[in-house]
Amino acid sequence: MSKSIANNIRNVRAHLPACVTLVCVSKFQSEEAIREAYEAGERHFGESRVQELQRKVPVLPDDIRWHFIGHLQTNKVRDLLRLRPCLIESVDSERLLHTINDEAGKMDIVQDVLLEVHVAREESKTGFTPEELSAISHQLSALVHVRVCGLMCMATNTEDEEEIRRCFSQAAHIAHDLARQSIFSQAVPILSMGMSDDYPLAIGCGSTSVRIGSAIFGEREHHPSPLTDHQCQKIRAVFFDQDGVLFNSMPFHAQSWELAMNEHGLPFTAEQTYRNEGRTGASVIAEAYRLVHGTDVPEGLCEQVYAAKSCHFNRLTGGRLPELIPGIQDVLHWLHAQGVQCWVVTGSGQRSLLDNLENTFPGIFTGFITAFDVTRGKPDPEPYLKAWERSGFRKDECMVVENAPLGVRSGKAAGLFVAAVNTGPLPDSDLAAEGADRIFPDMQALLQWLKH
Repeated sequence: MSKSIANNIRNVRAHLPACVTLVCVSKFQSEEAIREAYEAGERHFGESRVQELQRKVPVLPDDIRWHFIGHLQTNKVRDLLRLRPCLIESVDSERLLHTINDEAGKMDIVQDVLLEVHVAREESKTGFTPEELSAISHQLSALVHVRVCGLMCMATNTEDEEEIRRCFSQAAHIAHDLARQSIFSQAVPILSMGMSDDYPLAIGCGSTSVRIGSAIFGEREHHPSPLTDHQCQKIRAVFFDQDGVLFNSMPFHAQSWELAMNEHGLPFTAEQTYRNEGRTGASVIAEAYRLVHGTDVPEGLCEQVYAAKSCHFNRLTGGRLPELIPGIQDVLHWLHAQGVQCWVVTGSGQRSLLDNLENTFPGIFTGFITAFDVTRGKPDPEPYLKAWERSGFRKDECMVVENAPLGVRSGKAAGLFVAAVNTGPLPDSDLAAEGADRIFPDMQALLQWLKH
């Protein structure tokens, strides 16, 4: 057994009250390292990816109590439940909660969960707001295949101890209020908060479970610089834009945007669609209105214009999916075969496309960041930062595939390597001006670069 891991565990344990559960965060750690922690007496381990758990569960001791602590996509719930985790700590939406209940019902099991509460002052953090928790509290008793055992929270990523303490204190206060409503399945609810850098503060605020990784296993090697042209073999996650990268949908978007805007007295051309590609529809409409009227867009107008745009889009496509970008299937299947995560990161809210991504590319995508997941769309870095954070990899292990100038700007602002595939009418110089690291004429050229 490694003396360092065993010693690290003893050092951590020396600062933990007996009533606090230690969850060893073993994501990205080897089976050997987990065995060493196990031999030192630990039984609770935390993982953030279903795929990684699928590899580890069969080869590690049966009495390990696995905690799922990462962002969970609804399309991964069934696979996770088959692994029988002792606790899913990161239930961050009502939709996910109901999906877990439905899938657990099909398996005739009851799954223990924690509700993730958003108390951090960071938009990239996920979870229920305190108001949302209060609103759904009366629904929980009807979910017979989940047991809500408590709350989980993550503090703001800062060195300001007072801000961290504020986050933990607020989460503890929310847990106390909800416990008085008897919504938890146990008299003393679990309050999972605190990691390697801040767990003493969390315990002081009432944490009953801490998630500790680097203080036990050591810091993971860190390379802050993004992927270079000669390091593409290190890629572990690729973030794909949707329109113009997966689907040849931009000509339909361009025409439908022009029609819908003009119908509502907002001059707009097809070329403007390409130059605004990647932004959320609401931001495009709001800016077009300000340019004409000099004021904020009236309430409800964004919805009207976008509904008209969607109708035109569906009419122009005949209700069918646009053709795939030539060569994209080869790129996706090759990356998937190499074990690389593939994500969709799009400013689109076009339901006809989003709802069919899984059917078009079954089993390919690890997750999705869409217009419904962000408050600030491209060119803000938020969409790609959110995908990077959820992937769990270093930035030099990730890359972006874009076709639009604003998408390139978003990826670069997130500190990622950006490969631009020019599938539209704009010149390469527009992509280069936004900082694209490489520009390819088509997907086959991209694939050859990836392979070599």
